[in-house]
Amino acid sequence: MSIVSSLRDALGIKLPEIDTDISLTVGGIEWRGWQEIRITRGCERCPGDFDIGVTEKFSDATQIDVQPGQTCVLKAGKQPLITGYIDLYGGEYDAINHGVRIGGRSKCQDLVDTHAIVPNGQLGNCTIRTLAEQLAAPYGIVVDSSSVTLPVDPQESVLPVFNVTLGMTPFEIIEVNCRYYALLVYDGPDGNLVLSPVSTQKHASGFSEGVNVQGAGVSFRMDERMSTYYPVLFSAQTMNDFAGGNVGNQFTPLKDPGVPRYRPFFVVSEQYYNDKSLAQQRAAWELQRRRGRSQVVRLVVDSWYDSAGQIWQPNRLAPVNLPTLKLPNKTWLITEVTLFSGEARGTGAEITLMPPEAMTVEPAFPMAFDYQVAQALAQGQTP
Repeated sequence: MSIVSSLRDALGIKLPEIDTDISLTVGGIEWRGWQEIRITRGCERCPGDFDIGVTEKFSDATQIDVQPGQTCVLKAGKQPLITGYIDLYGGEYDAINHGVRIGGRSKCQDLVDTHAIVPNGQLGNCTIRTLAEQLAAPYGIVVDSSSVTLPVDPQESVLPVFNVTLGMTPFEIIEVNCRYYALLVYDGPDGNLVLSPVSTQKHASGFSEGVNVQGAGVSFRMDERMSTYYPVLFSAQTMNDFAGGNVGNQFTPLKDPGVPRYRPFFVVSEQYYNDKSLAQQRAAWELQRRRGRSQVVRLVVDSWYDSAGQIWQPNRLAPVNLPTLKLPNKTWLITEVTLFSGEARGTGAEITLMPPEAMTVEPAFPMAFDYQVAQALAQGQTP
């Protein structure tokens, strides 16, 4: 029994019944009795993957009929963990043991591994939701964009037409265009593609020293942080010959008050929008992302579930209280979850958390051509 379970029993706290039986369904058959389990999902990794195995003396393990390429669903009770395809089947035996090891990834592996087929070489003139659905549909993948709020102005919500080069993957196309909407792209436990901003949803419980945390490590860094971020349009100071020096190229700098030394950093806007906003947005992103990623906690908890019986999920907030590591009472974002179970380590979860700003998405504007050309086309002019 885990520490948290013992405390709950002692306090008389009633929690939902949790079915922890792990099953792998392949070809309509459920296989159980797995002795070694590892499942990993994150909001910066796609696809999620798993590795499971069983080794027993003179067991029927070698009778497990699973072939690479078959569809599969890995579940804990009735909750899906990974929905996708078998990538690997491995079997071995000796004089004492028979063993089987199976690995697989979610359905979204096909968006990552394969190249997009775009007959006319162009996409766009649609929302990011429609674009993702068009690219995912041939693979039988549904796009979950339920948490996405598109701009009301059609000029901001509709992507311009852009060229697709041969060799680009569907995931690459989707991820690049999602930056314009500040969206993360990852897969859900049902195997479908998730488009989502940095989440504000919280788990029912979190991670607390002396309660459910078995071990933890924290990292605070300064080497990647800068004191002042200068947003600029061009890397060359071509306007210095004009009155006012470099006015028009350089905008209001942003300061990180947590950096005491003089550490200047120029953020060059690679795409020129109609004003300074993109350069400033990129400078703000650079500051937030560097500051957020300078603080990371990795911990091991004794259960796969929060207090409401929900499996730990990436892109979900959770309270963290680790006073020994100088991290008391923070609410951080889960960025990666690895569920494990086995004879050597027991059952638990490895969780990586960062401040939410660490997952800020790089700003981008999908300008397909020169801004002046775009303005002329918007006014009805033709080349």
